[in-house]
Amino acid sequence: MIRVMVADDENLVRKGIINGTDWQLIGCEVVAEAANGEEGLAKALEFKPDLIVSDIRMPKMDGLEMVEKILEKLPKIKVVFLTAYGDFSYAQQAIRLGACDYILKPFEDGELEAAIQRLIQQNLLSSHKSVRAEDLIPLKGYNDIENKYIQGAIEYIEKHYAEPGISIGEIADALALSEGYLSRLFKSETDYSINTYITRYRIRAAANLLNDVQNKVYEVAELVGYQDITYFSTTFKKLTGVAPSQYQKF
Repeated sequence: MIRVMVADDENLVRKGIINGTDWQLIGCEVVAEAANGEEGLAKALEFKPDLIVSDIRMPKMDGLEMVEKILEKLPKIKVVFLTAYGDFSYAQQAIRLGACDYILKPFEDGELEAAIQRLIQQNLLSSHKSVRAEDLIPLKGYNDIENKYIQGAIEYIEKHYAEPGISIGEIADALALSEGYLSRLFKSETDYSINTYITRYRIRAAANLLNDVQNKVYEVAELVGYQDITYFSTTFKKLTGVAPSQYQKF
């Protein structure tokens, strides 16, 4: 999991980012939060996140100064700045500090996830087609797990992921387990909840199908279990950083 720190002086905004972003879907976890630049500096040095998502305008120490001080000690940390101010001078300073993205608040649903996913790709991949979709969206498979119940759950997902109604209850019934026990065991063995695993598996399958330019986006959505093309496109962008149609053009 990629470790993330969120820094914003507005409590509702900060909590909204933390609770409203599907961190697990994109392979991230929030390990720290900060209400001002001084606290952010201390938390970053304590928790050593891989990524900082930070507002620029904050009391005690603004986001730019905070990040500059953090990078002096932890130069490998990546940064995405969030701000309600459209002044280009802030963007210039953010770029000078090596910020990987600069997003104006309020941002649209999925925009932060997509920005983070683009960053992940820039660090690990030269382009979408330079690696398999399995490497773009990693998951533990049948052969990576020793527990027979989780092997069974993964095998079930691989066979039925394209069915829109696939659920935890259905998988638990097939394995003769309680939903609660299966959920806890699955998360401990794979690092993902069953629902998130299914989503990631579906989008990975979709990416493979989109490699064939003959396949239409709406057809791919249906083939991997999505009935709502808009929801499919939003989820695809959260995980890959680009819309399905853009991905297909690479």
